[in-house]
Amino acid sequence: MKRPFLDRVWLGFSIGLAAVLLGAGLRYASPYAASWDEVDFARALERYDLLAMQPHFPGYPYFVLGGMAVHAAIANPAKALSILNVLVLYSAVFPIVWLLARHMPRSAALWAALSVLSSSYVLLAAARPMSDGAALGVLWWYIWAVEWARRRTTWMAQLWPSALFSILMGIRLSYAPFAAALLILWHEDWKTHRRLGRVAASLLAAAAFQFVWVAAVAATEGGLWPFFKLGWAFVAGHFSEWGGTAATSPLPFSERLYRFIVHNFVWTGIASQHVSLLSAYAAIGAIAWRTGRFQLPRALVVSALLYAVWALFGQNIDKPRHLLPLVHFALFYVWGRFLAAPKAWRLALAAAVVLLQSAIGIGLLHEQAKTPPAVYQLADDLRDKPQPFVVYTWEETRVLDYLNVPFPHKDVLHFSFFLQDKENYRHAMIYMTNHVVQGFEAQGIDISRHVRKVKTYRSSPLADPVYGTITLYEWVDGE
Repeated sequence: MKRPFLDRVWLGFSIGLAAVLLGAGLRYASPYAASWDEVDFARALERYDLLAMQPHFPGYPYFVLGGMAVHAAIANPAKALSILNVLVLYSAVFPIVWLLARHMPRSAALWAALSVLSSSYVLLAAARPMSDGAALGVLWWYIWAVEWARRRTTWMAQLWPSALFSILMGIRLSYAPFAAALLILWHEDWKTHRRLGRVAASLLAAAAFQFVWVAAVAATEGGLWPFFKLGWAFVAGHFSEWGGTAATSPLPFSERLYRFIVHNFVWTGIASQHVSLLSAYAAIGAIAWRTGRFQLPRALVVSALLYAVWALFGQNIDKPRHLLPLVHFALFYVWGRFLAAPKAWRLALAAAVVLLQSAIGIGLLHEQAKTPPAVYQLADDLRDKPQPFVVYTWEETRVLDYLNVPFPHKDVLHFSFFLQDKENYRHAMIYMTNHVVQGFEAQGIDISRHVRKVKTYRSSPLADPVYGTITLYEWVDGE
């Protein structure tokens, strides 16, 4: 009698906390489109146009379609996308529980799943109008579907993970390395059945699922050829100009690796930049490593390692959100080991850690929703300034355009262009953001004698590590 009663208590506790987290995520889902990419997605709900970067390549049709459905009830497009992310992310509780239930009682599996899904930083990053939250939710469904298909002998079972991988690619293309899980599934099927026709049929089915969304998006751009031309231009820019990849970053590899592992993954992704949470996970990790027994699915391990390599070299090192899958998988492994033998003291310790990270996560969500992003604060301040003036920015201009500000603003990347263009505003005040100043300094141009600090705007650096702090400068001519 005692054990079933305790199980029911823990089950009720976990369901109650899950409801609180879901409610907080929906209530504090970000209403702001505060970056270039977020504006791309928000505008796509009003008019879908890849050429106008609404959104950018490859179009993310499933994410935009889901956002349009939520937008029918939520007027703010950024808020609609954020709510979609929260809903899809929390749907992952089912596949995570099913993956864990083979190793522990279902009540412990539910608590372990909640321990993963309550990750503070993931909660914060997912409740924004990017596709990260929805992609992470679908990724869990996909990983579960691969494992589900592995345990079945029928070929039809392989259609489910292929279809989910297509949905995943139509939400976030950068999760492409997780195709390795499908390849492992097909390889195991080949070893079992030795029938080339089955493997060929699986490949064709997977290609057909991908073609559904590719053809649909291409049709909006005038056909496959214009679509692929647009894609080539986007990929070339990502790896040669603005993508922040290893190919374009000035960071030495050792420093890039340090930031990837220590700052982005451990300090930000796991600990949400809180010492208390870092200490708690150090203790949980140590106990799990010494006493737990839990084996990750091989498809998850291989695809996660491939994604880690891609995130290290092919993604922007300044944006820790690219590591969200790795954060979730690490927590999945730690909590799987820790709760594989769900003793009462372990459940109590797990509850304490989950309550801690839930409190931190809800606090971060509240701060993100209630504090306007730095670029919004900048726009509001400049609305009240007497004109004429012009503001030179980097990516901030995309947000200013989205906000329909009444003053002129331009993005400027090169000092030579700035010198020429500012001559058009001889009788106007000239302002520039710190990103412009830093960009000129990176080009070897010292403009310290020509700029005067006006004001600094701040919002959550955890939510927006690139544009969470914006300093406005005034250009001063003369010696």
